[in-house]
Amino acid sequence: MRFYPLLFLLAFQLNPLSAQVIEETNTDEIYEEAVDLYRNGEFNKAINYTQKGLELAPGYHDIRVLQIRNYWALKNYDRAEKELLYLMENAPEYPGVLKLVYRQISYEKGDETMEFLHSASRVYPRDAHLQALKSDLLFKSGKKEQARALALKTLEMKQVSSEDKYLLQTILKRTIKDEIGVIYQYLYFSDEYSRNDPWHSISAEYKHSFNRTVVLGRVNYTDRSYDSGSLYELEAYPVFNDRLYAYLNAGVSDGSIFPDFRGSASVYYNFAKALEAEAGGRLLHFSDKDFFTGILGLSLYTGNFYLNLRSFLGPERKDELVQNYQFNVRYYLSTADNYLFTRLGSGISPDERTIFTQVQNRPDLNVYYINAGINHTLGVHHVIQLTGGYLFEDINSDLKGNQFIANIAYHFRF
Repeated sequence: MRFYPLLFLLAFQLNPLSAQVIEETNTDEIYEEAVDLYRNGEFNKAINYTQKGLELAPGYHDIRVLQIRNYWALKNYDRAEKELLYLMENAPEYPGVLKLVYRQISYEKGDETMEFLHSASRVYPRDAHLQALKSDLLFKSGKKEQARALALKTLEMKQVSSEDKYLLQTILKRTIKDEIGVIYQYLYFSDEYSRNDPWHSISAEYKHSFNRTVVLGRVNYTDRSYDSGSLYELEAYPVFNDRLYAYLNAGVSDGSIFPDFRGSASVYYNFAKALEAEAGGRLLHFSDKDFFTGILGLSLYTGNFYLNLRSFLGPERKDELVQNYQFNVRYYLSTADNYLFTRLGSGISPDERTIFTQVQNRPDLNVYYINAGINHTLGVHHVIQLTGGYLFEDINSDLKGNQFIANIAYHFRF
């Protein structure tokens, strides 16, 4: 007979609260006591009080919110989800509920994440952040067509954050399977140039997506009236993870206009949600000479704007360091493929394939330019880009010249 009281006493000592009866019936007092217990890290005791409070008042939403936070603290994410689903069904617009939904998503695992996102999307169909997360999850699970369709739809919503725009635009870039394009450039010279016949350039390219890596082949042809040449290029954009990707390029030429060989590499890293840093270089080989250019860049997605600063430093030519500084702006009209753009710069970068001649001429002379244009989609498959530009440069120490540049590009996606 003495054995049973001892067992009862031991059980009470191991779990004293389970034997404790909460006599309080004032739900406000119960809530305040539960808050104090939560702040002190006594989460199991706090749950006893929140459960009691919800028995008395199931519609006391602050108590249920506190119960969810207690379950999170105890890593009981399944129970937290059940309580959150109740709030989503009965009080979806209650202050703070949507933020709880965002946080719960980070705790979900595997297929449960998509199930919860489906539930949340039904309750909040116009919430851009939820749709962006859902698009990202579809992309990661290999459902690229669904991910792209949802990304396009989400970008048309109002109040899409900079972070979500960056994510959605990245998804769109990585879900293009095949694309062919042709680009034509016309370059007009003012009378100050000794050779002022217009230059004509045309490029044809083909792009294909291999899982998370995009590969592109391009042929460039330039006619400068006094000479002509072709450049053959192969590019790749390997994606390592959600924050890190790279740009690789190799090209060979059959004439004197382009370098005999050009090699390019840049690494891009996304940080602080909407910022992207670039570091890389370009190597150009002319006959028996090599020229190297280092590159640093920083981009920001804010609202409808994409802002980018880039600097190209090198090569050193005639005891002068060739330098190019750019400021690029895009204003997105709707999706990632519909935008206005402009570029302000000084110097000419090695990425300007058809007009980069400073390494062979006078690097100490000044060059300034501005380009502006529009990139626009027609339906699902067609993309058109129009660009106009003006370049002002020192021809020599006493003479200055002007160049006018016009580009038209067409791409077909399939």
